[in-house]
Amino acid sequence: MSDSPVSNPEPRRNPDWSKPLFATVSIIALVVAIIALFWTRPIGDAWTRMFGAGRVGAATTYVLQYDYGFHPRNVTWRVGDKVTISLHNESPTHWHEMMIGRGFDDTPYGVGAVHTQFHEDFWNGVHVTVSNAHNVDNFVPGHAVLNYVGPKPFVTEGGNFSPTLAPGGSVDLTFTVPNKPGTWYYGCFVQQFIHYIAGMRGTITILPAKT
Repeated sequence: MSDSPVSNPEPRRNPDWSKPLFATVSIIALVVAIIALFWTRPIGDAWTRMFGAGRVGAATTYVLQYDYGFHPRNVTWRVGDKVTISLHNESPTHWHEMMIGRGFDDTPYGVGAVHTQFHEDFWNGVHVTVSNAHNVDNFVPGHAVLNYVGPKPFVTEGGNFSPTLAPGGSVDLTFTVPNKPGTWYYGCFVQQFIHYIAGMRGTITILPAKT
């Protein structure tokens, strides 16, 4: 008889237990992957329907970019209010911009005229403080009057005022709502204007100043 200790055998796995566990984990992983890809638009739209648009008089308007839309999709400001747009790109894969304007510059294509940007730029002549820039791919100042606080994003020329954010990027734009009452629109025209066509746009209502 050997005096050497006998090692304990490795516990045997129960195949009847491991199979359903593997199936359950696989289903959960699949659901999480689907939600990660597609949750933003329907949930963002549902949030807008439930809780409404950006509130009048709110000091900060949080605007989230996703594939392919904005939350909120309707914003209301009043002339003379001091507002900060806190813009965040929630997409894990796509770059997104935010232009504000009305009317369109169109380019003819085989399928017809395609909107390439707004014809009238809301930001013309507006004093804007740009701050908390993070993962800003490029920034077009247009004809705004700019003040930078903190890291200055990479600035390019040509086209309307617009920050373009890389995935996970963010920036704050602080300004006093100019005397430009009426209906304005915001949108993303990147990737050969496909994002705007796909529904990445919203509406801004600017109320007259209080008397």
